[in-house]
Amino acid sequence: MKKNKWIKFVAKILISSFFVWWIIYRVDWSEVGGYLRGINIFWVLAYVALYLSGILVSSYKWKLLALHKGISLPLKEFYKAYFSATFVNNFMPSFVGGDSFKVYRIGRLSGNLKGAVSSVIMDRLTGLLGGMILVVFFALLNFDFFLKNEILFSLAGLSLGGLIGLFVFLEFFKKRKVSTPLRAIDKVLNRIIGEINHYNGEEKIIFKVIGWSFLFNLIGLAAANGVLFLALGVKIGILDYLSVIFLASVVATIPISINNIGVKEWAYITFFGFFGLSAGAVVSVAITSRIIQMLLSFIAWPIY
Repeated sequence: MKKNKWIKFVAKILISSFFVWWIIYRVDWSEVGGYLRGINIFWVLAYVALYLSGILVSSYKWKLLALHKGISLPLKEFYKAYFSATFVNNFMPSFVGGDSFKVYRIGRLSGNLKGAVSSVIMDRLTGLLGGMILVVFFALLNFDFFLKNEILFSLAGLSLGGLIGLFVFLEFFKKRKVSTPLRAIDKVLNRIIGEINHYNGEEKIIFKVIGWSFLFNLIGLAAANGVLFLALGVKIGILDYLSVIFLASVVATIPISINNIGVKEWAYITFFGFFGLSAGAVVSVAITSRIIQMLLSFIAWPIY
């Protein structure tokens, strides 16, 4: 087991290194410097406010899921755990480190470790579902452009197919166990299915939580990153921006690199590039968001 973990870790380092090399080669860094020198502090402060508001929305969503598992704690405890997890992610090889901390903290405070694990799993899953639904929604709104771009059209189609496939899969295995040659995959899938089945007959909770996922994506992701575009003077139409920001976010969550280093920047360069934005412009946005988030996360050090 330890050997497999090391293989995965080394593979992620290699993938991150490849993307970083590609970005260094692809980007005009003098252009990046120009954007960073002209940054507007007012919009940076707006980004901070929206980013922290997004964490508040996510914390409330998580609280709803935890309450369903018998965990009743003040919203501030979920916010502190969520915020502290961003600090942990600075030093762990993936977002799993932050999730583990969230489980530990809420599990310790509530005395319900199993419920804490369940709530974090469902928080991740509903967040991903919310993002994928928004990908499809804005692809439909900008359908003419997507129809002309094979890559965007294919990815939007994959998102739609993934959503449909997920619901069919969950319905099929509602009363069955997943059985494949890979036990590790069986364990993960059956755990997720079990958690979702726990909400059978109480779909209102899932819909409510996905609604909060929409709100987080619109505030903590779209609006927050949108003001960074304004802060750096990077211009793009609102519909074009919304057409790919959620797609870039979903791609960046794929756990193939260390803390999505390189993958997020690649997604920005590729997807926003379809609308005529230069690599230097969008990498400036990505770098700025990383730096601000990292600096904010250190505020959580006393909590941690």
